[in-house]
Amino acid sequence: MGEDRPINTPIFKKAIGEILQTLKPHQKKCFQCDEVFDIFEEDINFYKIFQVPPPTLCPNCRLQRRMGYRLNFIPAFYRKTCSAPGHQEKLISIYSEQNPVKVFDSDFYSSDKWDSLDYGQEYNFEQPFFKQFHDLSLIAPYPAIHRDFRNINCEYTTGGISAKNCYIVGVPFESEDVYYSSVPASCRNCLDIADSKSCERCYDSVQLENCYNCNFCYECLNCLDSVFLYDCRNCQHCFGCVNLRNKKYCFFNQQLNKEDYENKIKKINLGSRRILQEYRARFFELFTQAIKRGVSNIKTEKSLGDLLDNCRNCFHCFSVLMGPSENSRYIVSAGKINDSMDISGGSNFSLCYESGGLTSSTKIKFSLRMRGSNLDCEYCFECTDCEYCFGCFSLRNKKFCVFNKQYSEAGYWQLVDKIKTQMLERKEYGEFFPLANSPCAYQDSDAQIEFPLAKEKITKNGWHQQEEIKSDLDLTKLKVLKPEQVPDDIADVTDDILSMAILCEQTGKPFRIMPFELEFYRKKNLPLPVIQSLQRMRNRLAFRRHWRLWQQPCSNCKQTTHSSWDPAKNYKVYCEPCYLKEIV
Repeated sequence: MGEDRPINTPIFKKAIGEILQTLKPHQKKCFQCDEVFDIFEEDINFYKIFQVPPPTLCPNCRLQRRMGYRLNFIPAFYRKTCSAPGHQEKLISIYSEQNPVKVFDSDFYSSDKWDSLDYGQEYNFEQPFFKQFHDLSLIAPYPAIHRDFRNINCEYTTGGISAKNCYIVGVPFESEDVYYSSVPASCRNCLDIADSKSCERCYDSVQLENCYNCNFCYECLNCLDSVFLYDCRNCQHCFGCVNLRNKKYCFFNQQLNKEDYENKIKKINLGSRRILQEYRARFFELFTQAIKRGVSNIKTEKSLGDLLDNCRNCFHCFSVLMGPSENSRYIVSAGKINDSMDISGGSNFSLCYESGGLTSSTKIKFSLRMRGSNLDCEYCFECTDCEYCFGCFSLRNKKFCVFNKQYSEAGYWQLVDKIKTQMLERKEYGEFFPLANSPCAYQDSDAQIEFPLAKEKITKNGWHQQEEIKSDLDLTKLKVLKPEQVPDDIADVTDDILSMAILCEQTGKPFRIMPFELEFYRKKNLPLPVIQSLQRMRNRLAFRRHWRLWQQPCSNCKQTTHSSWDPAKNYKVYCEPCYLKEIV
């Protein structure tokens, strides 16, 4: 169902057929990390559908390579000169001034004032494909920031859909008044949250759903007016609790009556940073001893992975939600997918392979950020509503193009047949874009969250390492506070703090408190942070589950089970039967 028709690329079809016809399940060593990984029979079936050779990298290294091209979890913003004709203004961009890529402001990029075919190049069979594509990516423009045109007052956000009044947020979906957060969906009036859905007035929390007025909570569902929770469901007015179901008025897992609970809470002033840190430390002692569910899936059939919802026949997949999804392998952060493999990010696509950031697309291979409805495109980047394109960049509503150059239908297939055959001979075809060519600095990219590397390792690998750019905040015009000089109690903070800068306790970088932020802390009786917002986001994402699986013995029955919890942390991880027996 995914094969090229014989009339299109007959020479390539014959060459790839010779590779695939004798391919058997086997183990091979990853070209990047040297770990041995499996090529399963089910994988081979997909390679035959997609007409691609088996990969040279293991699933984790393939994921790392794709994530190195994306910047969603922690949005980084820089000042960069607009490259649109007649423009020289400084833009807010996810690419720095020292980054060689060209950017257009959002209005110009989405307008009809320029034609992406103007950057068309003749394909040179004397040069490697990836070098030529990288050269094209340095002359064709990127959008300064990837944002939904329906977003309102969301200048400092990346991606997302129909968001309003969001600030420093990665991928806000239909959320409003959300700040310093990663991937909030249908959330309102929240600050410092990650991977949360349908929440309101929540703070410093990860993976919540349908929660209201919850602070410092993790992996909780349908909780209300609670603080310091882990893995709780349908709980109200609870403080410092783990693994609870359908409870009220619990304090560090001890059941109290309403009066005793409220009296105890009244005596705790979490508006004091010192007191808050004391209770945080006490809670995390309990968190380390809490029972961890190996994987957390619902309405899932014949699937292996974590955070799956309404999935069938999905293998080694993570955060695949908004189903139904089926018959897919090695997928992360996607929804409503079918018959696809090695995809990072997207929704409503089918028959797609080794790509990221897809929407409403079919038969896409080795491509990134393909928006709108795209069909049968390979090795394309930043394209919208395109069909039958190969090696193209920033195209819109185009068909039968190679390297941004227009061809007739017959000419297109003849050229693509020749290119793919040569790429296969050179062992280029079947590989995603090299991480060394990513426009995203590795330390800014999503890869740094899931696969953190020190600067020296990034440089050694030859990947995009960006030198630190100093803040343009003029400290000579502001009073600067060291962390210990920031008032301990929010009750002692005056509006003067808005005209001051605070030096981050962890990074030493200066940051400002915003008016909406101060109002939020006062309403919630929470102390001012002494850690800069982006660093808080990094700290918070350390609590999200990994997009990988380990096999380890269940802490209860000792049977081997799959888990997305790193065994090195020595958590108490239960297999599904033991977890359901103990907790639910």
